[in-house]
Amino acid sequence: LVHPNLSLTLSFQSSHFSSLFNNILKMATNFSRGTHLAGLPPKETLENYEPSIPCLITKEEALLTIKTTFENNLKKNVNLTRVSAPLFLQKDSGFNDNLNGVERPATFAPRDFPDIHLEVPFSLAKWKRWALHYYAVE
Repeated sequence: LVHPNLSLTLSFQSSHFSSLFNNILKMATNFSRGTHLAGLPPKETLENYEPSIPCLITKEEALLTIKTTFENNLKKNVNLTRVSAPLFLQKDSGFNDNLNGVERPATFAPRDFPDIHLEVPFSLAKWKRWALHYYAVE
């Protein structure tokens, strides 16, 4: 499949994947802020909708294929590098932003390491700046 507005080329073994991808492209490219419920599929698509992939496992595989293909093409076209961000930070790391001084982060101690206190980060702004330096991004 080749979409004229996207530099994205896909080929599918199954017509189910092809049909699903076409529906997603139709939804993504018909966005207009002036219309009611902008970003939803066109009205005629919703009225006549029937699932094109009845098997949930096949649907999950199709969605994963689309997600990874989109991510890989976006990385290539925009010159991005994917890095993994932490889900938890050590409380004393200094990476967690105290955004407004009122909110408190979710804090816990791992079962096997009671002396370590971890937090769920509010924002990764400080961590992202550190990561740019760590990965030597210019």
